[in-house]
Amino acid sequence: MNPCPGHMVELDISFSYHTGEEIFSSFSLSAEEGEHVLVLSPPGSGKTTLARILTGSIPKYIEGSLGGYFRIGGRDVLPMDIPERVELVGRASQNSDEMLLFSSVEEEISFPLENLGLAGEERERRISDALSLFGLERYRDVSTSELSGGEKRRLMLAVLYAVDPLVYILDESFDELSPYWRKRLAELVHSNPRTVIALGSHELGEYDAVFDRVVMIEGKACRSYVQRPFQPYSFPSSSESGHILSAESIAVEREHRSSGSLPSFSLSVPSFFLSEGECTTLIGENGSGKSSFSRILSGLLKERAGTVRLDGNVIMQKDRRHVVAYLMQNPYEELFLPTVSDELHSTGASDDDIERALEVFSLDSDAYVQEMSYGKAKMLQAAVFYLLDRPFAIFDELDSAVSYDDFAKTIAAYLGKGCGILVITHDMRIASMLPGRKLRIEGGVLHECE
Repeated sequence: MNPCPGHMVELDISFSYHTGEEIFSSFSLSAEEGEHVLVLSPPGSGKTTLARILTGSIPKYIEGSLGGYFRIGGRDVLPMDIPERVELVGRASQNSDEMLLFSSVEEEISFPLENLGLAGEERERRISDALSLFGLERYRDVSTSELSGGEKRRLMLAVLYAVDPLVYILDESFDELSPYWRKRLAELVHSNPRTVIALGSHELGEYDAVFDRVVMIEGKACRSYVQRPFQPYSFPSSSESGHILSAESIAVEREHRSSGSLPSFSLSVPSFFLSEGECTTLIGENGSGKSSFSRILSGLLKERAGTVRLDGNVIMQKDRRHVVAYLMQNPYEELFLPTVSDELHSTGASDDDIERALEVFSLDSDAYVQEMSYGKAKMLQAAVFYLLDRPFAIFDELDSAVSYDDFAKTIAAYLGKGCGILVITHDMRIASMLPGRKLRIEGGVLHECE
């Protein structure tokens, strides 16, 4: 890679929310044209706030006091409205649902291209290329609501690559992608001649040899990143016999109602079991059915065939909701109240238990939920279900946008209470460090890894 100074990125910003909370104080970062920079910092350090400032949604839609400059090729971008920035800087959000606006995959990619005034032939070429780049060709006419979390993440990337701004902002974009697509994204970033600023909460093997420089947000400023060796975690184990959740001959079939030409989705689970106090890991490609199976176990989706049992007795769909906690990929689907304190008190837990949850999950009771980072919202989601005290819990991509320390702390807290947990992840480092059995969905069938 041979950066040249034509579109050098320079920023020096200070920002405080309307509440007075200061996020950045003379935060300074620069990148040469074509340079790839990775910003690694824990949740709540301001990465997503930074991405929103650079692309203009802060302070336009989220009130705050912003000062300083953000220059691309010498032009200050901060005074520009969002439409003026589209060709200069764009981002793929860590919360895909935050940015999905249209009823189909094609419309989602087409809209920003239309705003750029692209002619029909050029627009069609870019749409087709973006769909192909991220393996979404067959989903062209499908409703975005029918995509899995990983497929939505790829759609956000497809939109960004179709627009092809001078500066790409990737906000936790590797998370929620299967190992294949993580590797593919790493290849695409490595070969991208544009400037790329990627934001992440923890190191991933896929980052190796992709980025020219790694920095971190420390305090309210930017610092050089000092790599620390990955430390294996130890987790409590339960020797007590408890409840056993099991399933047999489960069949799931779901049609894509928005597209009659796309084959229906199907999943077969010949057998499954999870004991209290046990940790089991489930892996599989994006869209393979991991979340669908989770919804069946937790009573949010009806199986087409098969049986779910608790201690050998059939447990009906509505009763599973009181036995199995399902922590969805998007925490905001399960958080509805204004503050952290409101959410935790809604569980009916005692004040002592709530204080302990605040400590265990490193939460501020007065924080407003909608102003929390995506990773902090996941910690709140975990705290809520921790207080609800279900005997089983399913963590669907809990590690996305969460530091390894916070993830390990959450697993340990649940196992320490004797909860049986099913962990869905695409991070093979996490899968290898977790205790217990490993399951995989492959070819439409769930089976145990040897």
